[in-house]
Amino acid sequence: MKTPVAVLLLLWSALVVVAAERGGLHLEATDAAAASTQQSYLSEFRAAQRQMIAQMAEQREELRLAKAQIEELKSGVKPSNVAFSTSFSVKTDQHIGPFKTDTTLLFDCVFTNVGDAYDKTKGLFTAPCNGVYMFNYHIFAGGDHGAGAKLLKNKDQVVAAYNHVAPHDINTSQSVILQLQEGDTVCLLLEAGWWVAAYTGHLTTFSGHLLFP
Repeated sequence: MKTPVAVLLLLWSALVVVAAERGGLHLEATDAAAASTQQSYLSEFRAAQRQMIAQMAEQREELRLAKAQIEELKSGVKPSNVAFSTSFSVKTDQHIGPFKTDTTLLFDCVFTNVGDAYDKTKGLFTAPCNGVYMFNYHIFAGGDHGAGAKLLKNKDQVVAAYNHVAPHDINTSQSVILQLQEGDTVCLLLEAGWWVAAYTGHLTTFSGHLLFP
């Protein structure tokens, strides 16, 4: 038969073992909770990282668009604002032509030149952007010679307007809609043997504008 001291020692040993087991279980539970919390923090961090990357991409695109708008403003040409209207600048009524060779008409009296696409020193319109443009011209002249002009796109004839010799003043006009690429040029050509009036009343005119880009 075991003595009370031995019994107490056995009971104490059992309590220590139970306490140790309970402590081990507590540590395991604590470790599992810590791991779960760490995984949750990692998921939240990755989600925030993805959101930050998406926001940075949006900001880069907004910056690109802002730079493009600034460059457009610097150029002073907006695709929706291109138009010109011209005639001849003279102090007395006169005629231009007839010449022995074809000659580009220099319309040097500029009423409107929105977008600065028309060059009065060359009589040349240069498309500042891709788009559909409309051009109009009206020719007035005396009847001693045939009067008219040809409209050229990049030096190739597109349309012409002409009126033959008559015992009175003559008129002719033309309109055309063209699809142009940026850099394409348009001008009026006076054919050899033709003439046009350059009067102070601006009866001969040349104009054009962008319909839509």
